[in-house]
Amino acid sequence: MQGQGTEATDRDEGAPSRLGHVYVLLFLTVLMWGGGAVAGKLALRGIPNLAVGLLRFGLAAITLWVVFRREFPRWSTLTRSDRWLILGLGAFGGFLNHVLFFAGLSFAPASHAAVIGPTTSPVWTLLLASWFGGERLRARQVAGSALCLVGVLLVVQPDDILGEHVGRQLLGDFLLLLSGMVWAFYSVLSKLAIRRFGPIASLGYGMIVGCGFLVPLVLADRSWAALASASAVAWLALAYLTFATTLLAFFWWNLGIQRVGAGKTAIFSNLVPVFGVLLAWVVLGETLGMMQLGGAGLAVAGVWVCQQRGGRP
Repeated sequence: MQGQGTEATDRDEGAPSRLGHVYVLLFLTVLMWGGGAVAGKLALRGIPNLAVGLLRFGLAAITLWVVFRREFPRWSTLTRSDRWLILGLGAFGGFLNHVLFFAGLSFAPASHAAVIGPTTSPVWTLLLASWFGGERLRARQVAGSALCLVGVLLVVQPDDILGEHVGRQLLGDFLLLLSGMVWAFYSVLSKLAIRRFGPIASLGYGMIVGCGFLVPLVLADRSWAALASASAVAWLALAYLTFATTLLAFFWWNLGIQRVGAGKTAIFSNLVPVFGVLLAWVVLGETLGMMQLGGAGLAVAGVWVCQQRGGRP
């Protein structure tokens, strides 16, 4: 009896540590995603949008298959509902989210791309998780999300509304808004998928299906023609998008959804704009004013509020 009590105590004491490890991985995930807008801008200078997506998800899927082949259930063993779920993962995560995000990035500044999608997708994810996923929407999550939204609005300096490129920016902003909505659907579907297949298979199958959507479009617009003249910087940016923001980040994101839920995991997306603006300042030389620093602090505070339970972290 004494040994059993000690073992139970050890498990209870180890649980917060394991959750803390998951939160660290989620923090690193949003840090890498924060650099995604900068890397995407650099990649698009030499590689077309659709080709970036196909190479990004194709290389990542091949890597997952080679390393974790045993984690993938055979396609013949999947039920019809399983296959529809995988199709949804590929359509929303591997195809629509990429196409909309990078199309918006080609029209709007990188700072907008680092703010609009990550800011709006957590709100949609919380609502979807509450409506369809059975997760309870708590007052702290609503308040923390609102605080994050105010913070990220302060992070980005508004553009001149009378500028000659305002139409292109508005189109890009709209596409980025759509990518945030699509990402919310992917987050909720991921929670369902990892219950059946695990995070690795859910991630890999979603990428494979996403590539299936991209292949005919790449062949139609002849994106491959531009690859021969792409610069080394564009290829390095593509490598970052493939192995950092896609492989590691997607896997850790799915792990977070599995361990702490889609709603709480989605809150971390509010840190992506903060890191995005900081990395744009370091890499692209964009200025960072006091208002942006204050907004970054509010966004971090909002994440902290959302992670509270009854007054405890």
